[in-house]
Amino acid sequence: MQLLISAFVAGAAALVVATNALDLSDKPESGPPRSHVFTPSFEDDFNGAQVDQSKWIFAFYDPAKETPTVAKRNLWGNSERQVYMDRDYLGLGIDPFSVQGGALTISAKPLAPAQRALVVSEVARQPREIANSPLKNVTYSSGMISSRGRFSQMYGYFEVRARWTGGKGVWPAFWLLPEKGGWPPEIDVMEAHGDKPGVTFQTLHSRFPTKETRTIRLPADDGEFHTYGTLWLADKISFYVDDKLTGSEATPADMHQPMYVLANLAIGGNWPGDPDAATPFPAKMEIDYVRAWSVKGTPTSVR
Repeated sequence: MQLLISAFVAGAAALVVATNALDLSDKPESGPPRSHVFTPSFEDDFNGAQVDQSKWIFAFYDPAKETPTVAKRNLWGNSERQVYMDRDYLGLGIDPFSVQGGALTISAKPLAPAQRALVVSEVARQPREIANSPLKNVTYSSGMISSRGRFSQMYGYFEVRARWTGGKGVWPAFWLLPEKGGWPPEIDVMEAHGDKPGVTFQTLHSRFPTKETRTIRLPADDGEFHTYGTLWLADKISFYVDDKLTGSEATPADMHQPMYVLANLAIGGNWPGDPDAATPFPAKMEIDYVRAWSVKGTPTSVR
């Protein structure tokens, strides 16, 4: 399969190349290249009846010392329109997760008026900066899974196999953040906009150097599962789509620390724009698996 890649760097022109020029012959259909010695370190194939809470939490918080308030259930600095729910939050019984047939489905849909009123009342009880933020405009329920406090590691190969529904404002992602907290750094293995069929984005966010985003265009929007991976080494970070190398960058100075994995389905925000009347709901992100491998000789933390 040929992919088209556009690399956008601040202050530089866009580069468009065919992936077959970058392909690695030692990359298997799934998992890390054979060029290093790897050990499986994390796996969820979603073969159970529900999300495994020994592997995942459902908000942006440190489970060792924080609670998942409404402010931890939305990246309100992005003006996103969803609140990340779990079936216990606020007693609403909203469960955005379904595990069937060996896959996890995350569903997003509009909040009913009474549900939204309760969520907004929680927002109003937050500190003023948060209460007056775009968080007060949440309109949808959705879901996220995070391995913070369950699994993190420094370096290795990380991969997801996923697909999602389309529509303006639909924003699925698979990414890594520092276990100790803080931002940046961030490794975006996959992000997508529902109104850009067949297009995904891969990005490094760092204090050093300038952020870079690669835009990957599949030849067609086939609605099928695809694999998205990153090989993170001490000297280089490489990205893959469907086992094709899409590009590599030198590892930034702030990416030498353990990071955890996340997958989420955001709705709306400054980057993808908000849903319009044509966006179908419930929007869905389906995940076949999330897997990670450690590199021999590098630290791994599995709790």
